[in-house]
Amino acid sequence: APRMSLAVFSASGVANRFHLCVSLKNSRPRSTGSSRSKLPRGVRSGRPFAATTNEMASTTTSSFLDEADFDAMRDAMQLFDEQRDTVIKRSRDITKASKVAIYCLHRGEMDKADAQIALALAAADELLPLVTENPQLRTSGSYSGGLEEYAEAAIFAHFIRTGMVLPAKQIQRCNNDEYLGGVLDFTGELNRFCVARATERDVAAVTKCRDVVDALMGIFLKFDFRNGALRKKYDGLKYTLKKMENTLYEMSLTSAAAKRSREDEGDAEDDAEE
Repeated sequence: APRMSLAVFSASGVANRFHLCVSLKNSRPRSTGSSRSKLPRGVRSGRPFAATTNEMASTTTSSFLDEADFDAMRDAMQLFDEQRDTVIKRSRDITKASKVAIYCLHRGEMDKADAQIALALAAADELLPLVTENPQLRTSGSYSGGLEEYAEAAIFAHFIRTGMVLPAKQIQRCNNDEYLGGVLDFTGELNRFCVARATERDVAAVTKCRDVVDALMGIFLKFDFRNGALRKKYDGLKYTLKKMENTLYEMSLTSAAAKRSREDEGDAEDDAEE
């Protein structure tokens, strides 16, 4: 009997210890692999996270790109923007002086027009070294547009004095596109000049203007302009020629009517005398 009770006691004690171990194990917090993977690598390894980030940044900068190369490009772009602003501001003076010169030419103030053309030329020469060093500034900085306006004023002044179109070799600062643009713009001013002479009944001057535009029309027909500023200006040339031809036609009609009126008055006087 004593042996049996000891065996029972020992079995029950082992069972209680087993259940106690199982309950303690279940009550412990479990760590998942996902929460561990969310931690930065430097923290898992025991190193500070900031130190790891700095090491990666320095390694990337030195291994994959040349930062000095990008700095040089940034400085070049900044310099170009500054030069472009300078060209734009000074090119306005070229355009303004040329427009004032054209206004003076229509009013017959040749001396004032020459002075304004000289101012435009001085501004163009001031920017010429900068534009020569960086050709991209010629078109992106309004310099080319200013030279077109200058060419227009110079050609118009030369025509009023000589009745001829100023050759391109006498406007050396303009390239081919700028000179051709100036010539096409000049035909528009010539149409205004033609109307002014028509009000004075100056048939010879109007005929001269029409002949010049007609000759230019024949020359420009030989060009093959692509879509652009020159093409748009060329398309307007035929309308300028048509306006001048209409002006001459109207002058011929009014001249014929005036002649017929004088003849009728003469016939009436003869009949009265008879």
